[in-house]
Amino acid sequence: MENQDIMIEQAEDLGINRAAFERISKNLGRDPNLLELQIYAVMWSETVSYKSSYNWINALPNKGKYIISGATESNAGVVDIGDGEYCVFKMGTHNHPSGIDPYQGAATCVGDVCRDVASLGAQPKMLLNSLRFGDSALDRTKWLLAEVVKGVQNYCNVLIMENIGSEICYNSSYDTNPLVNVMVAGLIKKDKLIYNRELSVGQAIFIVGNSTGSEGVFGQNEDFSIPKGDPVLGNALIQAIQQLNKDDILVRIENMDMAGIINSCAAISVHAKTGIDIDLNKIPLQQGGMTIEQVLLSRTQERMMFVVNGDKKEQLRSVCEEWGIPCEEIGRITNNKTIRFFEHAAIVAELVANDLVMGYGAPKLDLKYHNSSKSDGADYFDMIPEPDNYWKVINKMVNNPNLVIKEYLKIHLEENRNSSPSDAQVFALDANQKKLCFTISGNSVYVFNNPLIGAQINVARAVRRIYCSGGKPLALNDCLNFGSPLEEEVYYQFVETIKGIAEASKFFNTPVAGGNVSFYNESSVQGKRKAINPTPVIAMLGVIPKKENHMSYIYRNKGEMIFLIGESRNDISGSEYLCSVYNKCNVGTPYFNMEEEKVLNSIIENLIEKKLICSAHSVERGGLFFNLLESSMPLSLGFDITSPAEIRQDAFLFGESQGRVVVTVSMENEDAFVDVMMESGVPFSALGHVTKGELRIDDISYGFIDEYKELYQKKTVN
Repeated sequence: MENQDIMIEQAEDLGINRAAFERISKNLGRDPNLLELQIYAVMWSETVSYKSSYNWINALPNKGKYIISGATESNAGVVDIGDGEYCVFKMGTHNHPSGIDPYQGAATCVGDVCRDVASLGAQPKMLLNSLRFGDSALDRTKWLLAEVVKGVQNYCNVLIMENIGSEICYNSSYDTNPLVNVMVAGLIKKDKLIYNRELSVGQAIFIVGNSTGSEGVFGQNEDFSIPKGDPVLGNALIQAIQQLNKDDILVRIENMDMAGIINSCAAISVHAKTGIDIDLNKIPLQQGGMTIEQVLLSRTQERMMFVVNGDKKEQLRSVCEEWGIPCEEIGRITNNKTIRFFEHAAIVAELVANDLVMGYGAPKLDLKYHNSSKSDGADYFDMIPEPDNYWKVINKMVNNPNLVIKEYLKIHLEENRNSSPSDAQVFALDANQKKLCFTISGNSVYVFNNPLIGAQINVARAVRRIYCSGGKPLALNDCLNFGSPLEEEVYYQFVETIKGIAEASKFFNTPVAGGNVSFYNESSVQGKRKAINPTPVIAMLGVIPKKENHMSYIYRNKGEMIFLIGESRNDISGSEYLCSVYNKCNVGTPYFNMEEEKVLNSIIENLIEKKLICSAHSVERGGLFFNLLESSMPLSLGFDITSPAEIRQDAFLFGESQGRVVVTVSMENEDAFVDVMMESGVPFSALGHVTKGELRIDDISYGFIDEYKELYQKKTVN
């Protein structure tokens, strides 16, 4: 009894209460030893078990016509894109490591997500980033941004992956806690997908890739070090998987990141519905003197666990040798019911896999939540007078780092008029006429102001971008970045966000194929912890069935007519205008109606199919003015527009009411365009026309596009 009291005390030191200790003992048929308690403590941590979020994320819609593997079902989402091909895509985040070592935090984030995609047999092909940093004027912010961008790009370059876009936003809530969210996508033939292949007794388990070091071990507070990436080894590992999968050598792959070897072993065991034996003495180590806990829980990068049939072992070794990758057989699937770890033939830990794995026996918590925010309910549109000098407003807003237009610097369309940047980033498929398109949507200001509506807007905005690009949305991944779930206000934001994503994804028929939850994102303000703005990031996949339907947002010819589809409103809620000009940054959300969004998407799809428009561009951050500016910049064209009398000009130019798209129409198609729009019943209005380079609003000149280009060239960080 005295012995048990000591063990319970040790368990409580590790965060395992008496009830949990008794549950472990009951399932094991004995009291656990200290090593087993340490393993349980890590596997039941928030980061690994998702104990505070699982009940909510498991309620997200993850089934659909095109979904092969949805959220919580595998290491990455799998979507059928037709013609016998699947797209495998995944979002991940390394927020906390990036705040300490931004280069390695970002690089290992890319590598980790790539391995999740590769674990299903797909070749990672493309990447998008969603990055959040603090005050843009701070030296720390500039350092973090430069190192994160370098870390992402260097890993991508080695893997020869296409970095097809990024979303970078600044807000003081991220001053000491940046967010690094990465989406990776790859392609695979449907008959080569490594998913739910039969696991059986006698199959061999190999550890492949980097030797195991002690870095990143939970609970090892002394000499804690951020895991470091090795993109050369990571690339070799992925290429070896491609070769092995081509020859049908692999049965299952597990990426080793959170909780390392133990996490991978547990995943294999629960899917095999049987036990496994692991010989710890066969695991290659980077250094001597490592404890068993360090070996089992290390987060050393560029490691994977392979399961193969016994007659394929030599082929596996041969391919790994060819690619210069360490490869060691460390265990096998057994007919036992437990995971057993051996050291020098002695069992040092024996565990029940179901107890350890998220979605199986790992704990699930229902935390308290409530909304304690006190909105003043003020209508700032009525309180704020219309500006008397729009030059001053524009000059202030173009200095807002969240409105810096970067894309044109990467395009060089003056040299290549065939380039077609669009609202969603497009990736061409070589094998057929289809193109894939991806976009990332994550406005945290809307979510801070109203997490339910803000989350819905982020989904709807991603859907709108894909339709504006000529595509059809298929599925989404999410990265959910929040403060501490133990704070009831933060957990309220999380719950409402989940509800918003669920409602919108059902409405737009874009199931959740996968995702990630990151809690405890906080900054320190005068010695007190303060949660970041709630930041759910949506990564959406779409397909453009006909490549000729790919639609760009750029203006191509002087004289084309500019139309707005959807309604302008006297609404400045949640806008960058309200924030940057009046310092009212957390006030309301813009007008939004999901039914209107669906009708808008349908008419955009119809106009593109009928070849009646020359460009399409969703109105978003910064409002109509910045929409027009983005479309003008690539080919140094401009615009001449007239504002409506019934809408105040600041709301017309800078309001962020949703459900609006700007299109251009050639003169020869104008009558047909108007006929289709009148028949549809969707509100639309003529704004003006494309100019040679001057920006005119209500017959007042606001300069020339090249002046804005020169301004942004000085501000943009490449």
